[in-house]
Amino acid sequence: MTTILEVQNICKQYNGKKILENVSISIAANQIIALVGNNGSGKSTLLKIMAALLKPDSGFIVKHRQALKIGYVPEVTPSHILFTPQEYLYHMGCIRGMNKKQILQKIEDLLELFQLIDARNTRIVHFSKGMKQKVMIMQAMLEETDLLILDEPLSGLDAKAQNDFEQILTKVRDKGLSIILTCHETKLLENLVDSVLLIQQNKVIQAKELSNNPVHKLIFEISSLPSLNEIFPFIEIQHKRLLSSGQYEIVSIVQEKDSDQILLKLLQKNASIKYLATINHNKEQFSSHF
Repeated sequence: MTTILEVQNICKQYNGKKILENVSISIAANQIIALVGNNGSGKSTLLKIMAALLKPDSGFIVKHRQALKIGYVPEVTPSHILFTPQEYLYHMGCIRGMNKKQILQKIEDLLELFQLIDARNTRIVHFSKGMKQKVMIMQAMLEETDLLILDEPLSGLDAKAQNDFEQILTKVRDKGLSIILTCHETKLLENLVDSVLLIQQNKVIQAKELSNNPVHKLIFEISSLPSLNEIFPFIEIQHKRLLSSGQYEIVSIVQEKDSDQILLKLLQKNASIKYLATINHNKEQFSSHF
């Protein structure tokens, strides 16, 4: 993957309180990253530093493209915009020095992408929160953006609006943009993002790619502990429970490529298979952080 931006050893304090300490991450092209952590862990601060809205106390932001364009959308969006989407976007384009033809074409493209063509002449003040959020992201994309930074884009949205955003952000990535966002919605992590960064105790302490290789959740019963011990090297056990019948119920995670071999070994040990389903174990791990 081609790296477009790096955060190198960023430190930040507020009133003597340490917020970020030697944080280093990299963002690749065509990637969606979720930044997770407790409230006050420094997520928003890191996004603002990446967007050049806040200066770090030390460390660097390194752009790997000379003219890397970054669009930023804060968590709190203006609630009383009297413009229509078309008027607002045109006004923002003029402020940024875009020419009229360029602005109008970009507005048409964005209205279609964000499914707001029918609402182009409705005043934003009458929009739902999800529609307002769309307009804020659209203004961040008026210029040819390489990296989109979104602070809690799904906060307060209903399930349908969240699903719409998931589809839109996928289309945005497919157009060549990278996205980093803060998020509390585990559904979004499961269905959309390519990797997750966890901020804890002022540092990024976990950064793991979400695997696209499926694994299986396997539940089975086996009659004796010695028989179970013989298959320990082949399985990762999550839970073990002794049943009233004297058998053991086992919940296990197995790699898809190993599942046939493991099922055969279990049957040879007179195990009873109760359940087998495909999951993504890495995604399950991250759900515990919310």
